[in-house]
Amino acid sequence: MKAIVTIIRQMGIMYILMFIGFIVYRKKITDEKGSRQMANLLVWVINPIVMLISYQMEFSMEKLKQLGISFALSLVSMIIGIIIAEIIFKDNQGIDKFAVSFANGGFIGIPLVTNVLGVENVFFLSAYLVCFGILSYTYGIYRISEDKSLITLKKILVNPGIIAVIIGFLIFISPVKLPKIVYDAFNFIGNTNTPIAMIVLGTYIAESGLTTLFTNKHTYFICFIKLIVIPLIMVGLYKLLPSSLNDIKQVVLIAMSAPVAVTVSMFSQMYERDYKYAAQLVGLSTLLSLVTIPLIMHLANIFW
Repeated sequence: MKAIVTIIRQMGIMYILMFIGFIVYRKKITDEKGSRQMANLLVWVINPIVMLISYQMEFSMEKLKQLGISFALSLVSMIIGIIIAEIIFKDNQGIDKFAVSFANGGFIGIPLVTNVLGVENVFFLSAYLVCFGILSYTYGIYRISEDKSLITLKKILVNPGIIAVIIGFLIFISPVKLPKIVYDAFNFIGNTNTPIAMIVLGTYIAESGLTTLFTNKHTYFICFIKLIVIPLIMVGLYKLLPSSLNDIKQVVLIAMSAPVAVTVSMFSQMYERDYKYAAQLVGLSTLLSLVTIPLIMHLANIFW
């Protein structure tokens, strides 16, 4: 129960931060260009730093084993989500397939895991984000662009999250760790993740428009599949795993329960698809997830 109260409290804080983002966009304190720049700062600098410092710990075979389990569980969970999307939606519904398959595990997952389960558990979340990077830059780009030639090894390897995890992993297995002054500086940067991420999401909601956000019935169906159906399937499947893996299960479940990934709107804009519709999915699912995530985590605590 204490964990659920903590989640609800953190969600309340996120509501406030998102509202600030909504206001600063509407008051023209920032604009579309500014929100994209903040999003790029998160993707290329802040989130990778948070993942990197999560590896600043003494090496142990137990931790290495847990990381491997996290990766396997994340990969299987995401593939199940992709299969569900492929079954439900038609070939010409690439944005819908992407939206259901990929969760905002970075923007939402990192601050939630940090504040609810502790920053040390971002170590497990990094495995999920590696899977996200690989699958979104292959299957995801293909589904949005419908162009297989865009799937390259380079696009996967230059993903900032994957680069951070590789460096972090080398630090983890090495006896040499980051100097304290570097770690402290990185930690200060990492602490900006939650406020900046939520403010950016608030600007996306303002940008897509509140009226259109709530009037498209199809977006509610997408959110139902993404925020309720898939997480409930995961709750049932994770029940089969031993209770000794509860921390890992909770981390992956938080990531899988997160709203539609912001990258769907970025990729849609990049490949000249319906960017505004994609932004609506991000905005609506983000608002609804502030209710559904605590509900899913509460059910998991009861069922497990």
